Amino acid sequence: MLKLASTEKTATSREGYNFNPESRIWKISREYPINLNWIDELLEKEISDSFLHVLTHYAQKYSGAHTHNQAMRFQHFAREQYQDNNRRLTKISSQSLISYRSTLNREHEWYLGSLRGFLKSWMKLGYAGINDDVKGLLNNWRLKGNIKGRAVQTLCPTEGPLSDLEFEALHQKLTESFEANAINTEDFILAQIFIATGRRPAQLADLKAKDLIEAKAKDGLREFILNVPRRKQRGINWREQFKPFALTTEIGSLVKNLIEKNTLRFFKLFNISSLSNIEELPLFPKWSVLKAAKEETRDVNNALQKPEIHHLSTELRFWLDAIVSSLEIHSERTGKRLRVFPTRLRRTLATRAAREGFGELIIAELLDHSDTQNARVYTENVPEHVDAINKAVALQLAPLAQAFAGVIVTKESDAKRGDDLTSRVRCENGNVGTCGHYGFCGALAPIACYTCRNFQPWIDAPHEDVLNSLITERDRILEITKDQTMASINDRTILAVTQVIQICKKRQITLKLEKSHD
Repeated sequence: MLKLASTEKTATSREGYNFNPESRIWKISREYPINLNWIDELLEKEISDSFLHVLTHYAQKYSGAHTHNQAMRFQHFAREQYQDNNRRLTKISSQSLISYRSTLNREHEWYLGSLRGFLKSWMKLGYAGINDDVKGLLNNWRLKGNIKGRAVQTLCPTEGPLSDLEFEALHQKLTESFEANAINTEDFILAQIFIATGRRPAQLADLKAKDLIEAKAKDGLREFILNVPRRKQRGINWREQFKPFALTTEIGSLVKNLIEKNTLRFFKLFNISSLSNIEELPLFPKWSVLKAAKEETRDVNNALQKPEIHHLSTELRFWLDAIVSSLEIHSERTGKRLRVFPTRLRRTLATRAAREGFGELIIAELLDHSDTQNARVYTENVPEHVDAINKAVALQLAPLAQAFAGVIVTKESDAKRGDDLTSRVRCENGNVGTCGHYGFCGALAPIACYTCRNFQPWIDAPHEDVLNSLITERDRILEITKDQTMASINDRTILAVTQVIQICKKRQITLKLEKSHD
């Protein structure tokens, strides 16, 4: 074994952060601070010194995420040993590792697989604390890796890909809230980029203003490309590799608008009118850091130096959660508020691609994977979310999905614009309600109306006829195309109409009871 040298007072992580290896809090990357306060409780001095040396080596050579993971895996091992023996760990022996393995079930056996690599590096570096018999044990073990794709394979209603109805509800609520100014431009753009690209929060957090590329096609239409920085690539530094992603004109225009808005806000903050390197401004800036930079620097040209610290990081995950929570979307599968997080949107993107017949290579490209190993779960499973919706199914799902967004009115005169005959919404067998929107609407009535917040159905209107027509059309399309996805295009509307019918029936019963008591 090598003689243990004294720990250096400062070290620099691979991601350019200076930290003190003797400290119990390491800031080695933007996203992954490492808390080592557990060391004094669980480790004796000699082994803790060795551990810190090895972890410092990891921080200098590998990403913050990988280093953080190794620290967590060793902490879990050390805590298990402490609980078994009621004393701090002094040596890592074959017996201690065998004992640790016995505590892990199939789902968590990968913990030991991850720890094995760390211990092998420990022995290779020559630090004290590991018995000689451990090397042979680790080499002979065959450990199972992390279980991949379970949430996708089981169509988990809380962690798996969104169903079509949930996905449509997310899109609709997001658009409605933006149009109603219930969420701001930043909220809308962040959610839309997450949905469209399926990228990880760290990748979106790494975006800068210069990553949006705008071009004009020959037909005069604008085209937008977003150069998304790659992550989880071994040996690749921050913003060293990019993968272009095409945006729709609508989303691209909004991203451009956000960049202009951020630029004006930055100029106002620093009381300037221009800056040569303003394109370095993050798409989602950490304004608190920029404000602090204003206080620290007299030269505004240096305001965007040390660029990484001006970017948000894991905050984007919580930001997305706050946005979706404010939309109050309900899942037809759970009856509860819909849980949406970045990984779930990635799974949704890949699942929908698999259902459309795309292979492993395309799905791996969509997810920004370097190989097809993790994409295989989608093509092998090809889960179907679309079950045939008939009246019986619709009656069960309608109260859970809450697809209807408008307000039921007892009679036409009670409706907003009820005195305007042009506001009537018609079906083949009569009028079904009133449109409370004053502007132009090009949506197909009455189908689009039932999921619109401006629609005011009448309590005694022929909503059953609309429902029967939708279900008949669904069956007709399925018969012609044999494509469940195509046939399900109006499923959310079917649930909305069913919900209206149920509410109207309850309201009619209530009104009859009230009249009988008069």
